[in-house]
Amino acid sequence: MVKLKKGSQTVDEVSQYVTNQPVKFRRYVKLSQAIPKNGAILSEKAAKLLKVKRGDRIVVQNADNVQYSLKVSGITENYAGHFIYLQKDYFNQLRHSHYATTTWLVKLQQQTKKQEKHLASRLLNTKEVVNVSYLSTQIAAVAKQTASLQPIVLIFIVLSGLLSFVVLYNLTNINVSERIRELSTIKVLGFFDNEVTLYIVRENIVLTLMGIIAGLGFGNLLTLFILHQAETSVMIFPLVISATGYLTAILMTILFTVIVMTVTHFRLKRVDMIEALKANE
Repeated sequence: MVKLKKGSQTVDEVSQYVTNQPVKFRRYVKLSQAIPKNGAILSEKAAKLLKVKRGDRIVVQNADNVQYSLKVSGITENYAGHFIYLQKDYFNQLRHSHYATTTWLVKLQQQTKKQEKHLASRLLNTKEVVNVSYLSTQIAAVAKQTASLQPIVLIFIVLSGLLSFVVLYNLTNINVSERIRELSTIKVLGFFDNEVTLYIVRENIVLTLMGIIAGLGFGNLLTLFILHQAETSVMIFPLVISATGYLTAILMTILFTVIVMTVTHFRLKRVDMIEALKANE
Protein backbone atom coordinates (compact mmCIF):
# COMPACT_ATOMS: atom_id res chain seq x y z
CA MET A 1 0.00 0.00 0.00
CA VAL A 2 1.18 3.51 -0.79
CA LYS A 3 -0.08 7.06 -0.33
CA LEU A 4 -0.51 9.43 -3.26
CA LYS A 5 -0.12 13.21 -3.07
CA LYS A 6 -0.63 16.15 -5.37
CA GLY A 7 -0.48 19.56 -3.79
CA SER A 8 -2.78 19.55 -0.77
CA GLN A 9 -4.72 16.50 -2.00
CA THR A 10 -3.87 13.03 -0.68
CA VAL A 11 -5.25 9.53 -1.19
CA ASP A 12 -4.39 6.82 1.33
CA GLU A 13 -4.37 3.04 0.96
CA VAL A 14 -3.58 2.82 -2.74
CA SER A 15 -2.58 -0.61 -4.04
CA GLN A 16 0.56 -0.33 -6.17
CA TYR A 17 1.19 -2.98 -8.83
CA VAL A 18 4.61 -3.18 -10.47
CA THR A 19 5.00 -5.78 -13.22
CA ASN A 20 7.81 -7.07 -15.39
CA GLN A 21 5.30 -8.66 -17.78
CA PRO A 22 2.89 -5.87 -18.80
CA VAL A 23 1.28 -7.88 -21.62
CA LYS A 24 0.45 -10.90 -19.48
CA PHE A 25 -0.60 -8.63 -16.62
CA ARG A 26 -3.61 -7.44 -18.64
CA ARG A 27 -4.93 -11.01 -18.69
CA TYR A 28 -5.48 -10.71 -14.94
CA VAL A 29 -6.36 -7.04 -14.53
CA LYS A 30 -8.59 -5.16 -16.94
CA LEU A 31 -7.00 -1.86 -17.95
CA SER A 32 -8.15 0.76 -20.42
CA GLN A 33 -4.67 0.82 -22.01
CA ALA A 34 -1.32 -0.91 -21.88
CA ILE A 35 1.00 0.05 -19.03
CA PRO A 36 3.45 2.62 -20.50
CA LYS A 37 7.21 2.31 -20.20
CA ASN A 38 7.71 5.77 -18.73
CA GLY A 39 4.58 6.45 -16.73
CA ALA A 40 1.91 4.97 -14.53
CA ILE A 41 -1.78 4.19 -14.90
CA LEU A 42 -3.99 5.50 -12.10
CA SER A 43 -7.49 4.30 -11.21
CA GLU A 44 -10.31 6.74 -11.98
CA LYS A 45 -11.53 7.49 -8.44
CA ALA A 46 -8.03 8.25 -7.18
CA ALA A 47 -7.50 10.57 -10.15
CA LYS A 48 -10.72 12.43 -9.29
CA LEU A 49 -9.75 12.84 -5.64
CA LEU A 50 -6.29 14.09 -6.58
CA LYS A 51 -7.71 16.22 -9.41
CA VAL A 52 -5.11 14.93 -11.85
CA LYS A 53 -5.25 14.20 -15.55
CA ARG A 54 -3.00 12.51 -18.07
CA GLY A 55 0.45 14.09 -18.09
CA ASP A 56 0.37 15.34 -14.48
CA ARG A 57 2.89 14.24 -11.90
CA ILE A 58 2.07 12.92 -8.44
CA VAL A 59 4.10 11.98 -5.38
CA VAL A 60 4.08 8.40 -4.09
CA GLN A 61 4.92 7.61 -0.46
CA ASN A 62 5.40 3.99 0.58
CA ALA A 63 5.17 2.32 3.99
CA ASP A 64 8.83 3.21 4.70
CA ASN A 65 8.04 6.94 4.11
CA VAL A 66 10.17 6.91 0.96
CA GLN A 67 8.77 9.39 -1.58
CA TYR A 68 9.21 9.58 -5.32
CA SER A 69 7.48 11.46 -8.11
CA LEU A 70 6.01 9.78 -11.17
CA LYS A 71 4.06 10.72 -14.28
CA VAL A 72 0.43 9.73 -14.74
CA SER A 73 0.26 8.49 -18.33
CA GLY A 74 -3.24 7.03 -18.19
CA ILE A 75 -6.40 6.74 -16.14
CA THR A 76 -8.33 3.48 -16.06
CA GLU A 77 -11.82 2.55 -14.89
CA ASN A 78 -11.94 0.85 -11.54
CA TYR A 79 -15.12 0.94 -9.50
CA ALA A 80 -13.86 -0.15 -6.06
CA GLY A 81 -10.59 0.78 -4.38
CA HIS A 82 -7.56 2.80 -5.50
CA PHE A 83 -4.82 1.36 -7.72
CA ILE A 84 -1.69 2.47 -9.54
CA TYR A 85 0.10 0.37 -12.15
CA LEU A 86 3.63 0.74 -13.58
CA GLN A 87 6.37 -1.31 -15.19
CA LYS A 88 9.42 -2.72 -13.44
CA ASP A 89 12.03 -0.63 -15.32
CA TYR A 90 10.20 2.62 -14.63
CA PHE A 91 9.81 1.66 -10.96
CA ASN A 92 13.55 0.90 -10.63
CA GLN A 93 14.34 4.22 -12.29
CA LEU A 94 12.16 6.08 -9.78
CA ARG A 95 13.37 4.21 -6.69
CA HIS A 96 16.98 3.68 -7.78
CA SER A 97 16.58 0.16 -6.44
CA HIS A 98 15.92 -3.35 -7.69
CA TYR A 99 12.44 -4.68 -8.34
CA ALA A 100 11.44 -7.69 -6.22
CA THR A 101 8.40 -9.90 -6.77
CA THR A 102 6.11 -9.96 -3.72
CA THR A 103 2.73 -10.90 -5.21
CA TRP A 104 1.50 -13.59 -7.55
CA LEU A 105 -1.73 -13.25 -9.54
CA VAL A 106 -3.25 -16.67 -10.14
CA LYS A 107 -6.35 -17.71 -12.09
CA LEU A 108 -8.23 -20.66 -10.60
CA GLN A 109 -11.17 -22.74 -11.68
CA GLN A 110 -14.52 -22.11 -10.00
CA GLN A 111 -14.22 -23.03 -6.33
CA THR A 112 -16.55 -23.22 -3.34
CA LYS A 113 -15.89 -21.26 -0.15
CA LYS A 114 -14.71 -24.46 1.51
CA GLN A 115 -12.21 -25.15 -1.28
CA GLU A 116 -10.95 -21.57 -1.13
CA LYS A 117 -10.33 -21.82 2.62
CA HIS A 118 -8.60 -25.18 2.22
CA LEU A 119 -6.29 -23.88 -0.51
CA ALA A 120 -5.49 -20.73 1.47
CA SER A 121 -4.67 -22.83 4.53
CA ARG A 122 -2.33 -25.08 2.55
CA LEU A 123 -0.51 -22.10 1.04
CA LEU A 124 -0.11 -20.36 4.39
CA ASN A 125 1.18 -23.54 6.00
CA THR A 126 4.11 -23.59 3.57
CA LYS A 127 5.51 -20.57 5.47
CA GLU A 128 6.39 -19.06 2.10
CA VAL A 129 3.09 -17.23 1.68
CA VAL A 130 2.16 -14.33 3.97
CA ASN A 131 -1.38 -13.66 2.77
CA VAL A 132 -3.95 -15.10 0.36
CA SER A 133 -6.68 -12.90 -1.10
CA TYR A 134 -9.51 -14.07 -3.33
CA LEU A 135 -11.22 -11.82 -5.84
CA SER A 136 -14.52 -13.55 -5.00
CA THR A 137 -14.26 -12.19 -1.43
CA GLN A 138 -13.78 -8.66 -2.74
CA ILE A 139 -16.70 -9.07 -5.14
CA ALA A 140 -18.93 -10.26 -2.27
CA ALA A 141 -17.92 -7.24 -0.17
CA VAL A 142 -18.75 -4.80 -2.98
CA ALA A 143 -22.03 -6.61 -3.68
CA LYS A 144 -22.97 -6.27 -0.01
CA GLN A 145 -22.33 -2.53 -0.11
CA THR A 146 -24.30 -1.98 -3.30
CA ALA A 147 -27.17 -4.12 -1.99
CA SER A 148 -27.84 -1.46 0.63
CA LEU A 149 -28.75 0.92 -2.21
CA GLN A 150 -31.57 -1.28 -3.51
CA PRO A 151 -34.24 0.12 -1.10
CA ILE A 152 -33.25 3.64 -2.17
CA VAL A 153 -33.53 2.71 -5.84
CA LEU A 154 -36.95 1.15 -5.18
CA ILE A 155 -38.13 4.33 -3.45
CA PHE A 156 -36.99 6.42 -6.42
CA ILE A 157 -38.85 4.14 -8.84
CA VAL A 158 -42.09 4.21 -6.82
CA LEU A 159 -41.99 7.97 -6.27
CA SER A 160 -41.18 8.61 -9.92
CA GLY A 161 -44.11 6.45 -10.98
CA LEU A 162 -46.49 8.21 -8.59
CA LEU A 163 -45.26 11.61 -9.74
CA SER A 164 -45.84 10.62 -13.36
CA PHE A 165 -49.37 9.47 -12.60
CA VAL A 166 -50.25 12.58 -10.54
CA VAL A 167 -48.91 14.95 -13.22
CA LEU A 168 -50.81 13.17 -16.02
CA TYR A 169 -54.04 13.04 -13.99
CA ASN A 170 -53.89 16.69 -12.91
CA LEU A 171 -53.09 17.95 -16.40
CA THR A 172 -55.98 15.97 -17.86
CA ASN A 173 -58.34 17.04 -15.09
CA ILE A 174 -57.48 20.71 -15.58
CA ASN A 175 -57.83 20.33 -19.36
CA VAL A 176 -61.31 18.80 -19.01
CA SER A 177 -62.43 21.38 -16.42
CA GLU A 178 -61.32 24.30 -18.59
CA ARG A 179 -63.01 22.91 -21.71
CA ILE A 180 -66.16 21.41 -20.20
CA ARG A 181 -68.48 23.69 -22.23
CA GLU A 182 -66.63 22.83 -25.44
CA LEU A 183 -66.89 19.11 -24.69
CA SER A 184 -70.57 19.43 -23.78
CA THR A 185 -71.25 21.20 -27.07
CA ILE A 186 -69.56 18.37 -28.95
CA LYS A 187 -71.73 15.81 -27.15
CA VAL A 188 -74.87 17.83 -27.93
CA LEU A 189 -73.90 17.81 -31.61
CA GLY A 190 -74.10 14.03 -31.55
CA PHE A 191 -70.53 12.84 -31.00
CA PHE A 192 -70.27 9.45 -29.27
CA ASP A 193 -68.59 9.08 -25.86
CA ASN A 194 -65.50 7.43 -27.36
CA GLU A 195 -65.10 10.27 -29.85
CA VAL A 196 -65.42 12.88 -27.10
CA THR A 197 -62.80 11.06 -25.01
CA LEU A 198 -60.40 10.86 -27.97
CA TYR A 199 -60.84 14.62 -28.38
CA ILE A 200 -58.91 15.00 -25.10
CA VAL A 201 -56.85 11.81 -25.15
CA ARG A 202 -55.11 12.57 -28.45
CA GLU A 203 -53.33 15.46 -26.77
CA ASN A 204 -52.29 13.23 -23.86
CA ILE A 205 -50.91 10.62 -26.24
CA VAL A 206 -48.79 13.20 -28.06
CA LEU A 207 -47.54 14.67 -24.76
CA THR A 208 -46.77 11.19 -23.41
CA LEU A 209 -44.71 10.27 -26.48
CA MET A 210 -42.82 13.57 -26.28
CA GLY A 211 -42.26 13.01 -22.56
CA ILE A 212 -40.89 9.50 -23.14
CA ILE A 213 -38.43 10.72 -25.79
CA ALA A 214 -37.28 13.68 -23.71
CA GLY A 215 -37.18 11.59 -20.53
CA LEU A 216 -34.79 9.04 -22.02
CA GLY A 217 -32.19 11.80 -22.39
CA PHE A 218 -32.80 13.86 -19.27
CA GLY A 219 -33.34 10.68 -17.25
CA ASN A 220 -29.78 9.61 -18.00
CA LEU A 221 -28.47 12.96 -16.79
CA LEU A 222 -30.50 12.77 -13.59
CA THR A 223 -29.39 9.19 -12.96
CA LEU A 224 -25.76 10.18 -13.51
CA PHE A 225 -26.15 13.01 -10.99
CA ILE A 226 -27.66 10.64 -8.40
CA LEU A 227 -24.84 8.13 -8.91
CA HIS A 228 -22.24 10.84 -8.39
CA GLN A 229 -23.92 11.79 -5.11
CA ALA A 230 -23.91 8.15 -3.99
CA GLU A 231 -20.16 7.70 -4.56
CA THR A 232 -17.87 7.07 -1.60
CA SER A 233 -14.18 7.85 -1.19
CA VAL A 234 -13.23 4.41 -2.55
CA MET A 235 -16.13 3.52 -4.82
CA ILE A 236 -17.79 4.88 -7.95
CA PHE A 237 -20.93 3.75 -9.73
CA PRO A 238 -20.93 3.60 -13.53
CA LEU A 239 -23.98 4.66 -15.50
CA VAL A 240 -25.15 1.30 -16.83
CA ILE A 241 -28.85 1.03 -17.71
CA SER A 242 -30.07 -2.12 -19.41
CA ALA A 243 -32.64 -2.22 -22.18
CA THR A 244 -35.04 -3.73 -19.63
CA GLY A 245 -34.75 -0.58 -17.53
CA TYR A 246 -35.67 1.66 -20.44
CA LEU A 247 -38.51 -0.64 -21.46
CA THR A 248 -39.90 -0.75 -17.91
CA ALA A 249 -39.93 3.05 -17.65
CA ILE A 250 -41.67 3.38 -21.02
CA LEU A 251 -44.29 0.75 -20.17
CA MET A 252 -44.97 2.35 -16.78
CA THR A 253 -45.56 5.73 -18.41
CA ILE A 254 -47.87 4.18 -21.01
CA LEU A 255 -49.76 2.29 -18.28
CA PHE A 256 -50.36 5.48 -16.29
CA THR A 257 -51.56 7.22 -19.44
CA VAL A 258 -54.03 4.43 -20.13
CA ILE A 259 -55.32 4.59 -16.54
CA VAL A 260 -55.82 8.36 -16.79
CA MET A 261 -57.55 7.91 -20.15
CA THR A 262 -59.95 5.37 -18.64
CA VAL A 263 -60.77 7.59 -15.68
CA THR A 264 -61.32 10.54 -18.04
CA HIS A 265 -63.59 8.50 -20.28
CA PHE A 266 -65.95 7.55 -17.45
CA ARG A 267 -65.94 11.12 -16.15
CA LEU A 268 -66.91 12.51 -19.55
CA LYS A 269 -69.71 9.95 -19.85
CA ARG A 270 -71.28 11.43 -16.70
CA VAL A 271 -70.99 15.08 -17.77
CA ASP A 272 -74.26 17.00 -17.28
CA MET A 273 -74.36 18.80 -20.64
CA ILE A 274 -77.24 21.12 -19.74
CA GLU A 275 -75.65 22.33 -16.53
CA ALA A 276 -72.28 22.76 -18.24
CA LEU A 277 -73.78 24.85 -21.06
CA LYS A 278 -75.80 26.93 -18.60
CA ALA A 279 -72.68 27.82 -16.60
CA ASN A 280 -71.32 31.33 -17.04
CA GLU A 281 -67.95 31.78 -18.67
